Amino acid sequence: MTAVPERRTSVEMAITVNEAAFLAGVAIKAVNQAIDRKQIQSRLLRRSADHVTRVVDAGAAVFLSFSSLLAPEIRSKVYRLFRGKALAELPRRLEMGSVVIDLRQTIERFEARLDLLTRISARVESDAEVHGGDPVFAGTRIPVYSIARKLELGATREELTEDYPRLREGDIDLATQYAKLYPRRGRPRAEWTRAMKRAEDARGA
Repeated sequence: MTAVPERRTSVEMAITVNEAAFLAGVAIKAVNQAIDRKQIQSRLLRRSADHVTRVVDAGAAVFLSFSSLLAPEIRSKVYRLFRGKALAELPRRLEMGSVVIDLRQTIERFEARLDLLTRISARVESDAEVHGGDPVFAGTRIPVYSIARKLELGATREELTEDYPRLREGDIDLATQYAKLYPRRGRPRAEWTRAMKRAEDARGA
């Protein structure tokens, strides 16, 4: 079953790598590299019996949104000011010697994206008795991943709206964003295809 992310507040301290990339406006690879290089701290969070993921806190996610502007020699010092803090506790202005950074707009953008993340989660629900627990739009049986996949394969918005009249305005964009933030777990299609071919070759040998 695919777990639907919990609704988030400004003091949420368990932000996944994909969510952190979205909130900070950076690439997912950049978040993973920052963790691997120990530029920010992470911890492991068990989302289900078979799913463990890396998460960071709000302070780390905000730090990532502007850390590329900092000289390497002060990054770790600045990060210590943000580490483990909730959004409301973060400084809106940094003064470190000759370095002065106004973070008000940075944090406002972060808060706006956090609000969007909360709206996305509120619009999606999961029920074991509906499509085996796959995420659907709240109050419907329309699978979120299915809409994102159809759009990826070339379906137009008009076609999707006609085929699924219960879709609300903005749901199609939401499906695309949801699929990016919470990619369906399982073996990638290409890897699965290669595995099937190897199995067929082995049977024919």
